[in-house]
Amino acid sequence: MRVCIKLVPEQTGQASMVIPLDFRRHFISLMKTFLHDSPIFSHFISRQPGYSPYVFSIGFNKIIAIDVDEGKMNIQPPIYMTISSGFYEVITEIINAAIKMRDKPVILGLKIQRVEMLPMKRTRAPEAEFRICGHAVFRGTEEYLDGSDVQLLEESINQHMINKFLFFHDLPLTMQEEYSLSPVRVLDNSNYRKGVCHHYGGPLTTLQGRMHLQADPKSMQFLYDFGIGVRSGQGFGLLEVVRQI
Repeated sequence: MRVCIKLVPEQTGQASMVIPLDFRRHFISLMKTFLHDSPIFSHFISRQPGYSPYVFSIGFNKIIAIDVDEGKMNIQPPIYMTISSGFYEVITEIINAAIKMRDKPVILGLKIQRVEMLPMKRTRAPEAEFRICGHAVFRGTEEYLDGSDVQLLEESINQHMINKFLFFHDLPLTMQEEYSLSPVRVLDNSNYRKGVCHHYGGPLTTLQGRMHLQADPKSMQFLYDFGIGVRSGQGFGLLEVVRQI
């Protein structure tokens, strides 16, 4: 299940705005606000929160300029926050909270203009090409991966997918699917590249682009619903289906 939240400047007619390169932390705060009155909120205050039961990504109408030295970017609104989860309760709580906050100031001089439930998509083929929305983060045993070693990348994808699956089964939430996991392979015709993202005050190694994956369709549905890699609750790893093969 997915929801898209459209945010616009509080000032009507504002054609551009400057936001920090480290903008994701503000949207992490917004997620906390959405889920503040739900049982899921304990996830945010736990010393060992585990994996977030959702993934989100931030999109801009246009990026006008980036100033790395100042740590700022000039963008053209609106801003779109896309949130995905395989749990009904999570999406329901977010939608209800966002609707209550509509037309009120939230973060970065923005207000929520529209809350839209997106059509349900299902992966039904053993191969699919996905577009990484923004950035995805993959953790190896000692460092974050740049994608140059496909075997390490596959190991990271599969290990964290299994860890998420097991962690989610202990949550008092209802999954929309009966997921079954099988090993995910990254195929040669993938077209991803190393990226660098500013996050919590420092650079973070990421991957951007497209990934061509092969696995049981229910494994790929799990990645589609909950995100690929790590830090999904911090705005990384949301996938969009380009085509199924």
